[in-house]
Amino acid sequence: MTLNLGRNKVETFRKAARDLAWLLDRGYPERASLKLVGDRYGLSSRQRALLLRAVVPEPRASFRRKKKVPARALRGRKVTVDGYNVLATLVHGLEGRTLVLARDGFVRDAEGAGRRLRLAPRLPEALELLREFFRRYPPAYLGLYLDAPVSGSGELAAHLRKTLLQALALPGEVLALPEAERRVLSGEVVCTADGALLDEAPAVFDLAGHLLRGRARLLRPF
Repeated sequence: MTLNLGRNKVETFRKAARDLAWLLDRGYPERASLKLVGDRYGLSSRQRALLLRAVVPEPRASFRRKKKVPARALRGRKVTVDGYNVLATLVHGLEGRTLVLARDGFVRDAEGAGRRLRLAPRLPEALELLREFFRRYPPAYLGLYLDAPVSGSGELAAHLRKTLLQALALPGEVLALPEAERRVLSGEVVCTADGALLDEAPAVFDLAGHLLRGRARLLRPF
């Protein structure tokens, strides 16, 4: 099921985001605050999921923003990519689904990733955007990692190895791993919008957000 927000719902979502931010900035519990705000504005479960991805306390948002680097900083560095996070956001954005520019400056969606991503009609377009980007900003090493427990990860990794890494003739690896997060965090620059990884990574780049600029429906609640 795709999340779509009409004009009235967009304004409602913005108000809900500001209310949730106010509560989180004052230390109120996240889940209880989300329920309170979601109930007040009559948000659906998917709208609440997007809201939760959009709003983080300002100190944490500021901490993450300070880690962001420009695209040119990826040249000549060891770059790691949180595979499903980046690919799912790219594909969903190209499909016209609603994405949100979160308070910490990263683009996110309310959808999950799974076996269907490997068969998504817009995946080839997403991969071409990635190839164009890494041709322009070639890293010294490119590692792309997928969560092995997700169905179809092995097949998708093999496809990405051929269509991305080998096509670019870049040193690196594409792997499906039981604990992909550890390998993702081994990079000098980490490409993800996952909050937990952003908090731990030394430097971060919003790869999907960068590539979708001007191409996706982007909700800006702040």
